[in-house]
Amino acid sequence: MKPILTRALALLLCLCLTMPFAGCSQGTENASGEAETTATAVAAGEIEGTPAAEEEEEYVDHRFDDVDFEGRAFRIQSSADATDATNANEFIEGSGSLNGEIVNDAVFDRNAKVEELLNIKLEFTESNYTYSNAESSIRTFVMAGDDLYDLIINDDRSLIALTDENIFYNLDKHAENFDFNQPYWYTDTMDDLVLVPGHSYVMAGDFFLDCLASAHCLFYNKQLCDDAYGDPEYLDNIVLEGQWTYEKMTQTLNENYVDLNGDGVRQEGDQFGMYAHDYWGCLIAFVGSAGINFIDRSGDEPVISFNNDRSVAYAEALNKLYRCDGNYIGIKESSDMNMGLRNLFQNKLSLICLYQRLNDLSKMRDFEFDVGPIPYPKLYETDKYFTSIHDTTEMGAIPVTSPDIDFDTVCIEVLNRETSKLVIPVYYDQALKVKYSADLKVAQMIDLIHDNFGSSFVLCYNNAMGDSMIQMFTDLVNANSTDFASAYKRKEKVLKKMCDRMVESILSNDEG
Repeated sequence: MKPILTRALALLLCLCLTMPFAGCSQGTENASGEAETTATAVAAGEIEGTPAAEEEEEYVDHRFDDVDFEGRAFRIQSSADATDATNANEFIEGSGSLNGEIVNDAVFDRNAKVEELLNIKLEFTESNYTYSNAESSIRTFVMAGDDLYDLIINDDRSLIALTDENIFYNLDKHAENFDFNQPYWYTDTMDDLVLVPGHSYVMAGDFFLDCLASAHCLFYNKQLCDDAYGDPEYLDNIVLEGQWTYEKMTQTLNENYVDLNGDGVRQEGDQFGMYAHDYWGCLIAFVGSAGINFIDRSGDEPVISFNNDRSVAYAEALNKLYRCDGNYIGIKESSDMNMGLRNLFQNKLSLICLYQRLNDLSKMRDFEFDVGPIPYPKLYETDKYFTSIHDTTEMGAIPVTSPDIDFDTVCIEVLNRETSKLVIPVYYDQALKVKYSADLKVAQMIDLIHDNFGSSFVLCYNNAMGDSMIQMFTDLVNANSTDFASAYKRKEKVLKKMCDRMVESILSNDEG
C-alpha cells in the first residue's frame, strides 16, 4: 500500500483535528527515505504548511449514504482483559460517555457518528478472557450455535487458532462491502495471516487500533545517545540511512556498557546498552521482525518451510546480539517484564529499552530525558524494516453464527473508515503531545514503524502450530547455540503435522 506522505508533517503540526487523516498504510519499503526528504524540505523552508494534504482530494465514500438499518443492533464482543499490555476495549467501546480524555471522547464521537450514519445501535459486551482461555471460550458459544455477536475482537493467537474450525466467516468470499484499497485496512498484515490462499478470517485495520498500540518497537535515551556519540538523534539517523542492522545494534550495545561502580563485574545496576528480562518474552519481538518467510504458498497446498540460509544467518545474528557484553539478561528489577525494563531505562541505566509497544511512548512523557522510538533491526542493509505485532494483539473476526454477513461488513467498513478520521489522529496526538509533538524525528520513526508491518505470521500462528517456530530461535539463544539446522530437524515433523492438519480442516470446513 502506498505511504502516507503527509503524516509526519501532520504530526509536527500537532495533528490538527479538522484535517482529514488517511490512517496507516503498510509494506512501504521507501517510507524512511520519503519521510526524510519531506522533513529536509520543511527544515529548509521549501515547504510551507502541508501542501500535499491540501492538493490531495479528500476521499469521500458515498457507498452507504442511503443505508438505513432502522435502529438495528450491531453486537460487538470486545476484549477488556486487563492482564495484557494493551486493552482494545478502550478504543472500541470506550467509557461510553464523554469524560474529557481525548482518545475516549474521540471513540465516543466515532461511535455516535456511525450510529447516526447507518441508523444502528452499537451494543458492546466486554469479555475478560485471558490469552490462555480466549480460544476455548469463543469456541464454546459459537459451536453451540448461539447467535450472540456480529463481531468478535480478541487476541490474534486465539482467533488464528480457531480459523480451521469453521468458527468464522471466510472474508475472501464476503468482502463486497470492504474497500481494501483504503489505508485504514492493514492488508499486508491480513494477507500475512492467510494460511490457505483464498481463506482469510481475521481483520486488521484502524478500527482494531490495538494493532497500532501494541506494535513492537525499541525506545532509546536521547541524552545517553548524545553523551556517547555527540548527537541525540544518532540512532534516528542510522535507522533512516538504512544501516540499523543486527551487526550495528550489537556494536551499539557494546559501546554503551559502563561499569558504574568500577568493580569489574557486569551486573544489574551498571549502565548497559540494553537490559533483557529472559530468553523468551524479550526475544519474540525480534523473531517477529526477522523478515523470514515461514510459509511457502507457491505449491498446491501451503507448507511450513524456513530451513534456509536466511534462518541460519538470523539465528547467528540474534545469538550474537542477545549475548553480547552490552546486554544484561535476567533482571530482578520487577516481576513485570515491561515495567522492570522501563524502570531501568527511566533510571538511565540502559541506552535502549526493548520489549515495549508503541503505546508505551505515552508512559514516558515524564522522563527527564527525551525518548526516541525506533524499529527493531534488520538482518541485512538491503532488507526493509519489519514491525511485528504481539501474539495478544486484539483483532477482529465475524462468527458464522451471525445471520447477516452483509449487515456486519457494512458496519465494520464504516467503523473502520470513521476511525481513520476521528480516532487515529487523536490517538497519535495523545501519544506525541507536549514533549513529542514538535519532534519531527519521532514522527518519522512512528511512520516507519507503522508503515512496515510484516512477519506477523510466526507470532500469530506459533501457538496453533505446536509452539515450535519461535522456539527454534529462542531455544538456541538460551543454549548459546547457532545450530539452526538441528533445531529445525527436531521440530520439523510436529510442525508439518500441525500445519497439514490446519490446511486440511480449512479446506474441508470452508463455508462456501
